Amino acid sequence: MDKQNPNLTRKQRIALELLWALCRGFALMPHFVRHHIVGSICYFVLCDVIHYRRRVIMDNLRNSFPEKSEQELNKICRATYRNLSEQIINTLSQAGVSNEMLMHRMKVLDADKVRAEIGDRSVIMLTAHYGPWEAGSTVSLVVPDQTFVAVYHKITNPVIDELMKRIRRHSNVELVEMRHTMRHFVDNRNKRPMAMGLIADQNPALRANMHWYKFLHQWTAFFEGGETLAMKYHLPVYYFSPRRISAGHYEGVFTMIYDGEEQVEPYTITERYVRLLENDINAHPEMWMWSHRRWKHIPPAELQAQKI
Repeated sequence: MDKQNPNLTRKQRIALELLWALCRGFALMPHFVRHHIVGSICYFVLCDVIHYRRRVIMDNLRNSFPEKSEQELNKICRATYRNLSEQIINTLSQAGVSNEMLMHRMKVLDADKVRAEIGDRSVIMLTAHYGPWEAGSTVSLVVPDQTFVAVYHKITNPVIDELMKRIRRHSNVELVEMRHTMRHFVDNRNKRPMAMGLIADQNPALRANMHWYKFLHQWTAFFEGGETLAMKYHLPVYYFSPRRISAGHYEGVFTMIYDGEEQVEPYTITERYVRLLENDINAHPEMWMWSHRRWKHIPPAELQAQKI
């Protein structure tokens, strides 16, 4: 049995085991049932019944694609709900499945090349809420000589938090809460090589002298922990770009954006990440999670006055 949060009450432990059993049963259902029956129901509920965060989605789309018509934006909105539904199914479908099944669902096309480039070094792997963002367990199989550290945001509900950690926990995966990322790496970097998996398009805490990036026609702040680690400890940095093949099946490639040795100015690594992510979103906007309140921080007045 997985190690659980000792602070869970007896009722919470029972609820966790019941939810886990449901997730395990769901993950073992036939592909057609999970993606084409349950997935269609999920899409209908999100899109046509509760209109999940539709105002947030449409506002984000209008600001990001001012050149598109309302009809085009509505089409992207509906496709976004389809993607969101599929990612919910993908996440639940990871519960306790084998490594072979995970690799069948997500193929990394340049895995051999990446392994040869990394060798026995630690590495930063950046991804985003684009496509199958819970695929870290699969990507971990690309680097079997490194411990894959999946950095996550703690969920307020302790039962759901423990459930999600159990779903994400596969062989060679170590889960670390985001606020402990730097400390975890520093404490363990001399013990074993690590692949730090970071979803870097999250909204960071607002702070003085924050750097802002031009992203989708808006000034945007990004999580820069990956760059900080890479420059301080000379770690290579990769961007992972997935592509949807069919429902529940993807393939992806890694792009090296920093080799660990190049002399670069501050924010260059994150800027390269931002540009690659922006290119992916422009190519397939429905794949990004537009329901997130991504632009709730207001940039400085001098930036707002500039035309992007």
